[in-house]
Amino acid sequence: METMEMLWSYMQEDMKADRLNNALKNSPLRQKLEKTREYVLDQQKNYKQIEEQVAVDTDRKDALQDAIARAKEQLEALTARYNENPPADADETRELIKEVEKCSRTLYSYEMELRRIQKSAGDAVTRSTAIRNNTAKAKREFDEMKEEYTAMTEDKKKEYAVLRKNADAKAEGIPAELLVVYNTVKKQISPPMARLVGNQCSGCNTSQPSAALRKIDAGNEIVECETCGRILIR
Repeated sequence: METMEMLWSYMQEDMKADRLNNALKNSPLRQKLEKTREYVLDQQKNYKQIEEQVAVDTDRKDALQDAIARAKEQLEALTARYNENPPADADETRELIKEVEKCSRTLYSYEMELRRIQKSAGDAVTRSTAIRNNTAKAKREFDEMKEEYTAMTEDKKKEYAVLRKNADAKAEGIPAELLVVYNTVKKQISPPMARLVGNQCSGCNTSQPSAALRKIDAGNEIVECETCGRILIR
């Protein structure tokens, strides 16, 4: 059998195996499995992000509580100073009022931020609880679907193994460099080979130039369709 005919025969078995494998990969249950798996991974990522944000907020909360305590001490000191040594004139009164207002604004801003962090912490607990529950449910569903998928595809996988073995047997005797070209073309288009019908590529129905036809007839080199890229054979 000529080498190109051997390659054509190999392709027939290779395509049978690929079609079955693609059917398994593209089955609705397989798609749902992959979608559920992606969902679980996304939820785990979200949970980790919440944990990291909670850690940041916890550190900031501790810093704010210290800052609030210092601001309150400063405000108490200003009040004590006013009671023990009242301002002597209007200028001293204005300066003291400015200090009190500045301290009060600082204290207020710290307290508002602390409230925001406390609210964020409460929201984080709610979100993380929901994520844990949803993730656990999704994992149970995934395990159930995986078991169903495994049982459903067990015979198909055995059939695929037989088809792949048949294809490998057909590959025996084909030069390695020709199989490399075949697999390279296959990555771009499938099936990777096409017969000439008249002077046209049966894959894309494009007429081939005379030079390409002569090379195909000579059988000395691989000729690919200029339009679709398939390996051409008479």
